[in-house]
Amino acid sequence: MLKAAQGLFLSLGFGALLLSSAIVPAEADSPGLAGSWRGGGTVTFSSGSSEQARCRATFSPSGKSAYDVSATCATQSGTVSQTAFVRGSGSSYRGTFYNPEFDTSGKISISVSGRSQVVRLTSSKGSAVIRLSRN
Repeated sequence: MLKAAQGLFLSLGFGALLLSSAIVPAEADSPGLAGSWRGGGTVTFSSGSSEQARCRATFSPSGKSAYDVSATCATQSGTVSQTAFVRGSGSSYRGTFYNPEFDTSGKISISVSGRSQVVRLTSSKGSAVIRLSRN
């Protein structure tokens, strides 16, 4: 159970940070998603249990309105690293994430407002909502 919970958390938490699928650019006066972000939120497992998570993510431009994401999240169950690809425009991004350690993938959506963002992750193992701010 602990290993399954760690896999879900890591996949969801990092997936959230590694959001992928569609990206929405940030406000005109913002540098978009590029750079380092950190924060935390809640990971909810398919069993219904949940854990608090602390995450760090780095967004690197990979094309017009597209970003590669690498993230690491920690919960009481453990620490996990993931990658993702997102694209979009404005303040909304979507994409997919992958966690090779637990062979888990899922969908990600990001809503950006100024220097903060809300990342929502979903997979067959659970979901997560992570709030990140620029470092």
